[in-house]
Amino acid sequence: MIFGFNTEVKFGDTLYHVQSEARVKDFLLQTQVFIKGRCVGKHASSYAMRATEPDFSDEHMHDLLKEQHKQFVIAVREGRIEDLLDHKAKKQAAGESTLPDIPLKKEEPPAPPPSEASAAAPAPEPAPATKSADDSDILDLS
Repeated sequence: MIFGFNTEVKFGDTLYHVQSEARVKDFLLQTQVFIKGRCVGKHASSYAMRATEPDFSDEHMHDLLKEQHKQFVIAVREGRIEDLLDHKAKKQAAGESTLPDIPLKKEEPPAPPPSEASAAAPAPEPAPATKSADDSDILDLS
């Protein structure tokens, strides 16, 4: 059974849609916030540790999800939804890159000059960069 909540909340001139669901296989409670059908932020919390407790049940999971959803609905009503959204989601909503900061590769020292034997054979060309179908998931296309 899938648990979930959906609530429309108006703040100022903006209508927000708050959607919460239990991602049971991942032991996550996820809340997403939408404006005009576009997800502007999300938050997920793990209940994995609590799920190992002997008395934990679907009812407990439902109560946790209900409380998380309620917190987001109240935050929208009070105009402080940005405080609850994950950092990545806030950056994405602001149109900023959500790619991780990866340090630049250190430059390697120059290779020694080729010997006469290796000079006769040209070095192989590097393979052209390819884009997999999944790259769109990590690229900020806005």
